[in-house]
Amino acid sequence: MKFLGGYMANEYYNMRRIVYGEGVTFVPVCDKCGRFVRADKIIAFSGLGNLKKTTNANCCKCGRTNMIFEGFI
Repeated sequence: MKFLGGYMANEYYNMRRIVYGEGVTFVPVCDKCGRFVRADKIIAFSGLGNLKKTTNANCCKCGRTNMIFEGFI
């Protein structure tokens, strides 16, 4: 990662994001191969408000996979 004009820049800097109800944000690419994925309509939380460790997208190459988690915004 590089700092660019005060902002942290990486390969996903200008890419679209998927944001779910409570501000949970993902970059819609496969965490295994880097291809764009089709995100699930809903995601799973544990009882404490943390994300469950389950797959949340479909990749045309890898099948069921995870998107890259960016944080709670």
